[in-house]
Amino acid sequence: MIQRLSTKLQVQLSLPGAEKLKKVTFQNVVENPDEAQILKLGQLMKELDVENTQLDGVIITSQSRVSK
Repeated sequence: MIQRLSTKLQVQLSLPGAEKLKKVTFQNVVENPDEAQILKLGQLMKELDVENTQLDGVIITSQSRVSK
């Protein structure tokens, strides 16, 4: 039996002058989120950050438990 546990999104932003990416995580999002909605969230986070921030990408992580 496969039991869905959670889905999370991690928005990765590239800040001007910074070597490492800034990561913003959203826990317990809807199962199988739409690609357009994911990119819209990333763009919103980019707009809310400092000027010249760029969206590097969004990572989707889904967790499930498999049991007898």
